[in-house]
Amino acid sequence: MKKQFCVVSCVVWLVACGGGGNEQKTEVIPPVTPPSVVMPGQPDDGLAALSPITPDNVEHLAGGDVTTIVSNQDAFSQSAPAIRSDFELDGVFKSGDHLFRGVHAGQGPLFNNPTCQGCHIKDGRGEVPSHPSEAMSSMFLRISDAQGNADPIYGDQIQTFGLKTGQSQGLLPKHRGAIEEGIAYGEAYAWVEYQLIEGVFDDGTPYQLRQPTYKVKDLSYGDFNPDVRLSPRVTPSIFGAGLLEAIPEASILSYADADDVNKDGISGRAVFVTEPISLQSKLARFGYKAVTASVLQQISGAYRGDMGITNVVATQESCTDLQPACIEQAAQEQDKEQDGLDLSALALAQVEFYNRLLAVPMRRGFDSNSQSWQADVLAGRTLFFNAQCASCHIPRHKTGEAQGSLLGDAGLLDLADSRTPIAALSNQVIYPYTDLLLHDMGGACELIARETAQGEACDDGAQCYWVQRCQGLADDRPEGSASGTEWKTPPLWGLGLVKTVNPRATFLHDGRARSISEAVLWHGGEASAAKDNFKAMTLTERDQLLTFLNSL
Repeated sequence: MKKQFCVVSCVVWLVACGGGGNEQKTEVIPPVTPPSVVMPGQPDDGLAALSPITPDNVEHLAGGDVTTIVSNQDAFSQSAPAIRSDFELDGVFKSGDHLFRGVHAGQGPLFNNPTCQGCHIKDGRGEVPSHPSEAMSSMFLRISDAQGNADPIYGDQIQTFGLKTGQSQGLLPKHRGAIEEGIAYGEAYAWVEYQLIEGVFDDGTPYQLRQPTYKVKDLSYGDFNPDVRLSPRVTPSIFGAGLLEAIPEASILSYADADDVNKDGISGRAVFVTEPISLQSKLARFGYKAVTASVLQQISGAYRGDMGITNVVATQESCTDLQPACIEQAAQEQDKEQDGLDLSALALAQVEFYNRLLAVPMRRGFDSNSQSWQADVLAGRTLFFNAQCASCHIPRHKTGEAQGSLLGDAGLLDLADSRTPIAALSNQVIYPYTDLLLHDMGGACELIARETAQGEACDDGAQCYWVQRCQGLADDRPEGSASGTEWKTPPLWGLGLVKTVNPRATFLHDGRARSISEAVLWHGGEASAAKDNFKAMTLTERDQLLTFLNSL
C-alpha cells in the first residue's frame, strides 16, 4: 500500500527598519507528518511471522501446554495437564464437570435442555434433530424484531420445553396452551426441512448442499411480533475457551480491518460489550455473533436461557412479563441455593473454571519421533494460506496473563475473595485458527411468512406455521453489534475430531453442513474469494486441504 507524504515548507522574509539598515530573517516550518497507517495482522506478541510453507516447531501442540493427547470420543473433555497434579485445582475442575453434567434444582420453568452437557454433547457440538418429530434439544432459535430487540412475549430465545409442578418431563408447546390453561408449556416447536442444491467444482466434480427452511408452530403464549426475526443455533464445542479468553485484546484488534485498509476484501470488525460484573467495556469474543466478553458471561447467560437457572450474573427467570403462566410456575420453585437464586456463586465459579481449563486436542498428522508432518497435511496447510482462508481463520495467537474469575477463586467448599491469575492458561502459544472478529458472510432472507403445512398463505390459527427461508448464511437477525449477515469467525481447532466425539454432529452455526467440504462451500460475502479458490482446486488439492483441516 502506498503512503502519501505531504511536505510543506514556507519561507517568510521579514523586512524591518532599524538604525543599522535592513535585516532579513528566514523562518522554516517543519514538514507535516501524515498519520501512520497500521496495517492489520501485526500483533505485538514477540513471535516471528508464521510461514505458509513451514509450520512452527510446536504447531502440533494446538493449545500450547493446555494440549491433550487424547483423540477418542473423550477428546474434548480433558483437563489442562498442569492442574492434574494440584489436588485443589483438579478437585475444582471435577466439581465443575459434575455440575456441568447434572440437573439443577430450580430448573425452568422454560428451558431447552436440563443440563449443560445435554447441549454441549461430550463438551462438543450439539445436533440437528434427525426428523421434524424430534424436538430440538441441543439447538434452538434466537428471536427478535427487525432491529434486534427481544420479542415482547418470547424474549430473545425460543425455549422448547416447560415445566409443571409434580411433572419431571418437559412439556412440549401447545397452541395457546399457556394462555388458555395457565400451564407453563414450552414456548414454541421448531424444526428444519432441507432442499438439496446441486453444484459443481471447477473440475466438473459434482456436490450437493442442504439449504434449510425453518418452521415454527404451536406458539403457547400467543403470536410473535409482526417483524419477527429468527436465527437457528447449534451449540458449539467449548474446549479451549479459557485460552481464547486469555488472548490480549490488543492482539485481536491488530487483525481488525473494518475499512479494509489492506484491500484484501476482508473486513474483520471488533465488538465491545459491557461485562456485567465489572461493568467494564470489553472485547466480545464468544457467541456466534460475538455478544459476550468472557466465559463467565457466556455460561451464566446459558444457565438462564438454556436451562432456566438463575445465578448471580443472570438473576431474572427466563419468563417475560407477558408470560403469566411461566411467572406463576417460577414462584412455586423450591430449593434455591443462594439468595433466592437457583445456582450459588460457588457452583457457577466451579463451572466457569471447568469450562476455562478444558484442554485442546493435539494435532494429528505429526510424527513426534521424527518431528515431521504428513506430506498431505503440509501441502494442505499451504493451500489453506494461499486460498485466503488464513485471512479470517488466523492460525496462531499468544495468550497474556489469564485473569482469575470475577467471582473470586473457586475452591472445593468456598469462594475466596481473591482473583488469582490462572498460570496454566497464561503466556501460551496456541493455534486456534480464528481472529474472533465479525465478518459479513453474505446472503439474504425473505420476510418470515405464515403458511399452512401445504404451503398456502394463512393469517391465524394452529394450522399456520411461521416459515423462514434464507439464501446463503444470512439469518436477517441483528444481534448486539452484528448485522443479519455477520458472523464471528469460529475457531477450527478440534475440527477433525468433531464426528469422533459425536457422530451425529454437523457443521456451521445451524448444522446444515454434513461435511467440512460443505461448510467451506457455504462461505460467501467476505469469504467468497476463499470459497472460489477452493472450488478451483484440483481433486488432489481439495483432498490435501481437507486432510489438513481434519488434522486440526
